[in-house]
Amino acid sequence: MAGRARGRLESWQKWSFPFSPLNSGSGDQVGWRPVRKSRRLSRFSLASGQIVACASGLAEEPGCAVELTEVRTRGQDWWTLGFEATGPADLLRSELQATAALVFAQALPGGVEPGTDESRSYAQWLGQRPSADSDAGA
Repeated sequence: MAGRARGRLESWQKWSFPFSPLNSGSGDQVGWRPVRKSRRLSRFSLASGQIVACASGLAEEPGCAVELTEVRTRGQDWWTLGFEATGPADLLRSELQATAALVFAQALPGGVEPGTDESRSYAQWLGQRPSADSDAGA
């Protein structure tokens, strides 16, 4: 969205699997990081030719979800903003672009302009956060 936000587009497939929580006294296990998340989710649809908010129960319909998430890990708070378009492959880009245009129609608070330097996948972001050892000296 020129003048408001720039980011990278990625394609993901979501997997789920059973997992036992880490023991509170076990410390971090290699490759795993405890994270607390609080999500706010809104869904939009372009079905009528105009982007509109839709009921949250229509997740199987083509559309785009916007997720604003507060994340706490390693004693630090962060915010993420994500867009997830779903539906037929030929509609994904138009759903995403229409939703992003609506979300970024007004300037963000504090003059924030998200750019490609701040755009990364959730997994990449978690991997780049400082470790507990490096936090201790900060």
